[in-house]
Amino acid sequence: MRNSNIARMCRVRTLHTTNSFAVSAVAVASILASFSAAGCSAKHSAGNTNVDPGDGGGGGLLGTDDGGGGFGPGGDGGGGGTGECNANTKSIYVVSEENSLYSFTPETLTFKNIGLLNCGSGGATPTSMAVDRQGTAWVLLSDGGIYKVAVKDASCTSTSYATGQANFQKFGMGFSTDGASGSAETLFVSDHFGKGLAKIDTGSLALTTVGAYTGSLAGVSSELTGTGDGKLFGFFTTLPNTTIAEIDKTTGAIISSATLANTPARTAWAFSFYAGVFYVYTAGDPASGLPKDSFGSDVTMYDPVAKTAKIVKASIGFRIVGAGVSTCVPTSPVK
Repeated sequence: MRNSNIARMCRVRTLHTTNSFAVSAVAVASILASFSAAGCSAKHSAGNTNVDPGDGGGGGLLGTDDGGGGFGPGGDGGGGGTGECNANTKSIYVVSEENSLYSFTPETLTFKNIGLLNCGSGGATPTSMAVDRQGTAWVLLSDGGIYKVAVKDASCTSTSYATGQANFQKFGMGFSTDGASGSAETLFVSDHFGKGLAKIDTGSLALTTVGAYTGSLAGVSSELTGTGDGKLFGFFTTLPNTTIAEIDKTTGAIISSATLANTPARTAWAFSFYAGVFYVYTAGDPASGLPKDSFGSDVTMYDPVAKTAKIVKASIGFRIVGAGVSTCVPTSPVK
């Protein structure tokens, strides 16, 4: 996120998190068993409506849109491939509006301040983040630059990424493994202004477009999260309620989706997946006049098996503007 008004326009993310998400029974029978990257977007659409309980939809487990795929538990507690997993890749990481990097331990709901990011210049601040299997957070700043941050100590290294490739100026980010197993992974990005899906070669830093989103999510911005079993998901800022959808990584087409009732997009949000459950970090904008928490983000946990969501940690004392986990984390509850 950023301190400037431009940053607030471009990427400040918020979901209005209530104590319970009224999510369709079918839409989330196994939703989100495979999420992993952090989020931001500020473009909204009046696209989807709530998924009715029991609606089988177009064949996907989420019950709407184009069918196929769906959110299902992956494996028996392991991540994707175990190769090349750095020791620091088994936690959730979040970055704050104040430029601090934290680790988040879901089991104890505790945050640990790792350090202050010293990336960019001219007041540029984080707007999105994804974490790779080597323990590097790829952080997009409000000036359009991508920086590599070591999650062990928050040290920052600039990259030669050329801003504005394919006119992707601001975007959400997420890694997904290239297959259902194995360690090879790809960094995907989602255009903030609705152009759809692209991917970035982490070697050459060249951006290649994949395709536009389809159906009611065409032209809508999203944050991305990927998994160790090869799935990619988007968190779309539809109105009046937000939408989670599985995305075809080869075309950008929407495979299946679920609308989250009572969860309008506001001004600041991030999200991550860990061991079969989904964590959403939300905060209001004191300058917006919108409903807001007393101070800092709330952490809401969504359990796709129990189909419940609840705030597990409120007003944490700082505003989270990006979150990410690597594809090394478990894709289902650890036994």
